[in-house]
Amino acid sequence: MDISPIFVVVGLLLLLLLIGSPVIFAVGAAGLSYFLVKPGMVDQLPMFAHKFFTGMDVFIWLSIPLFIFSGEVMGTIGMTDRLVRFSRLMVGWLRGGHAYVNVVGSMMFGGVSGSALADISALGPIEIRLMKDAGYRADFSTALTVTSAIQGPIIPPSIPMIIFSSLTNTSVAALYLGGVVPGILIGLAQMTVVFVMTRMYGFPKNPIAGLNLGMAARIFLDAFWAIMMPLIILGGILSGVFTPTEAAAVAVAYSLVVGVFAYRTLTVQKLWQLLDRVARTSASIYLIVGFATILGWVFAAEQVPGSIRALVGQYQLSPWLFLLLVNLFFLVNGLFISDSVQLLLFAPLFTPIAASLGIDPVHFGVMMTVNVMIGLITPPYGLGLYLGAIVGGVALQDLVRATLPFLASAITVLLLVTYVPELVLALPRWLGFL
Repeated sequence: MDISPIFVVVGLLLLLLLIGSPVIFAVGAAGLSYFLVKPGMVDQLPMFAHKFFTGMDVFIWLSIPLFIFSGEVMGTIGMTDRLVRFSRLMVGWLRGGHAYVNVVGSMMFGGVSGSALADISALGPIEIRLMKDAGYRADFSTALTVTSAIQGPIIPPSIPMIIFSSLTNTSVAALYLGGVVPGILIGLAQMTVVFVMTRMYGFPKNPIAGLNLGMAARIFLDAFWAIMMPLIILGGILSGVFTPTEAAAVAVAYSLVVGVFAYRTLTVQKLWQLLDRVARTSASIYLIVGFATILGWVFAAEQVPGSIRALVGQYQLSPWLFLLLVNLFFLVNGLFISDSVQLLLFAPLFTPIAASLGIDPVHFGVMMTVNVMIGLITPPYGLGLYLGAIVGGVALQDLVRATLPFLASAITVLLLVTYVPELVLALPRWLGFL
């Protein structure tokens, strides 16, 4: 391996990210630099365009805009309000009720959208307003909203797991099942923090006023369509009725039918507006995918995976130590690099090395997903923090301070997922997917 071109590529990527350059530009410029500094590669510049487009031309990538679309529809037709009311029915009667509602609502919406940022955008305004009206501080309300949203991409369906699967040829169904327990553990850990803070600060109970059996039944029926969606998606994939990409299309069709015929809140104008948002979000993801594919090809051409594997063998790293170092690597990168970029750059790089050490790819994929989701709530470039500050109307520094207890709980779950692999593997193994 000629070290100088790789040094330039990685150095330029880190430099551009550190100075605040847009991620798309940083990844694209780093990939382009290889063709300019590697001797004899200037004549191969058409390969840059070829790898860019072929990187996006993967069938399973279609599921990403489709899941984004279905999540947008769910938010537009008012399903988020119904999920929040159902969450209040379940846990609002507890002391600190609205805080628990926040976590449970995000857990259920995660089974619909598969995106943390969609959770913050759709559920955030509702949850934060409810908590503020009940007397909770704005920074605490927003911090809980932002951190509870990281459950979304861990609980199936999950866009990051689709990315990992396509890059490593790992079963999507096994990854989905593997993410169920860790996703629930994230929620339970956040509820534990809420429980402690409730005892410290005396948070109030927040039951639904005038609740009776008839009202409870209506709330359940209103939320029924949202509750059924993840069951249909996951059930269809696990039973083999449809592929993950087809499941995303089913999710879109289901959400449209619910919006038009069940809730009757989806209009042509609303549909056009959400299509515009979906197109913009999907375009940014596809550009990152294309440019990251070029970087992956560069790493493979320069035999970077083989060099890292040889280094691991030379120092005789145990699986325990390897996972510790990889987790630290992802956590540090999460301070500067978004979740999707980390997956695109490093999943193909480290997964074969993990497999060579006897680490199951499903375990490694779920662990990596949990880790990069934590990056959404770590400063200075946590996208979840910036979006939360806007939605909650709070100063970023106050929000960062308020997230620290929840960040600690998430890292604790990450350690459990890392070193107790059965938390990930038991369910897919039990259902015959491993």
